[in-house]
Amino acid sequence: MGDLLAALSLLLTVVTILYSMWYQEISEASRRPIDQHTANRVKDHKECRAVFLWKALPLCTVAVALLAINFWPAWKIVVHAIAQLHAVRPGNYDPTNTTFVMVILVLLFLTLHTISAARVLGKHVWKLNPSHG
Repeated sequence: MGDLLAALSLLLTVVTILYSMWYQEISEASRRPIDQHTANRVKDHKECRAVFLWKALPLCTVAVALLAINFWPAWKIVVHAIAQLHAVRPGNYDPTNTTFVMVILVLLFLTLHTISAARVLGKHVWKLNPSHG
């Protein structure tokens, strides 16, 4: 479990660093005004689409993949811990398992926030698209 926790922590650190570097750009791209004239939206659409495709979407994909890979081991730990609450002779406490579950909870929050930011930006890119009117 220690190796899994170390690997997950390292990857979560990478995702968090990228998120902190790119969040402002993703957020600003999501708030760009939408000009009523389609010809004036070409540049904004191109720039916002690039942020979506090369920053928001990859970040979201990596966060979701990390969560999917590590969710079931964390779920098994939680189920086992709940079973131990009702056991006559509870098993030994393992802080590594508890830490792993806490890291998964942080990853879950980051994943949900990243999905939300990517979704908002994706909708904005669609609205900026000059071919949509």
